[in-house]
Amino acid sequence: MIAYFGTMNEVEDFTSEEKIQNTDKVIGTIGFWLTSDIQSAKPYAIGTETVFQKSETEFWEDGKPVVIQIDQPVTGFIYKLFLDEPNLKIYDSNTMDSFDLFMNDRDKYCEYIRARKRNFTWKDDATLLNMEEANENFRNNLISQGYEGFVIQNYKLKNGVIDLYCLFTLKSPLISDRIPVEML
Repeated sequence: MIAYFGTMNEVEDFTSEEKIQNTDKVIGTIGFWLTSDIQSAKPYAIGTETVFQKSETEFWEDGKPVVIQIDQPVTGFIYKLFLDEPNLKIYDSNTMDSFDLFMNDRDKYCEYIRARKRNFTWKDDATLLNMEEANENFRNNLISQGYEGFVIQNYKLKNGVIDLYCLFTLKSPLISDRIPVEML
């Protein structure tokens, strides 16, 4: 399988290094997100990092500069990966959106809170109380069924349709190419 992995940091070894992706905060902790198209991997490799630095304009009473927090833009890399065919749960439907199908499956593990309604779903703009736990339970349920991840087929983007993959682990993929985002 060929897939594209966008990350904000350079990765030499997929088995031991941390991989930082700019993902949706709600589902980002499920696994590693890959795409079937190089251009759609770009958003995963573009983000911000928080740095602390001495202010040049703000000072304490004693004249020392105030330390301020700044979010700096970061552009990373896209890796073209060759992976052994993982056993993936397939989310695809002719009658409903594939992403909706995936989110409805994940919702079984979610606890929401919001006034004036019961039985919330991810579409209700309610506050998710157990994001990490829900993602872990969803992932563990798929692993217990023998899956190594899942694919959301025909995932709709503004400029097209792709297959969106989420793998629970990246076991020594063969890196075919490493492309800085600025080169695309």
